[in-house]
Amino acid sequence: MAKSKGIGDVIANVTKAIGIEPCKGCEKRRNILNRLFPFKNVNQPTDEQKDLINSNPTDEQLIELYNDIFNSSLDKESFTINIKTKVINDLNKTL
Repeated sequence: MAKSKGIGDVIANVTKAIGIEPCKGCEKRRNILNRLFPFKNVNQPTDEQKDLINSNPTDEQLIELYNDIFNSSLDKESFTINIKTKVINDLNKTL
C-alpha cells in the first residue's frame, strides 16, 4: 500500500476496505481532500539547518528552511507575521 498523502487517501482506503468501489467522483474528491488536508512529511533537519534555526535567520532563510524540512512551497508573498510565528514554532519543534 502506498503512503497516504492526505485525508483523501485515508477515506479512499477505508471505503475500499469496506467494499465500496471508487468512481470518477471519488477520485476527484480524494485529490481535492489531499490538497486541502495534506499530511506533513517532515524531514529531519541537518546539523547545519539546526544551527541556522538556533541563530537569528532572515525571513528568506526561514522560508527556505521551512520548505526544505516540511516539503512545503511557502513563499515570501504569503509570509505574514502570523505565518512567520507559526513557521518559527514548527521549526523549533524539529530540534
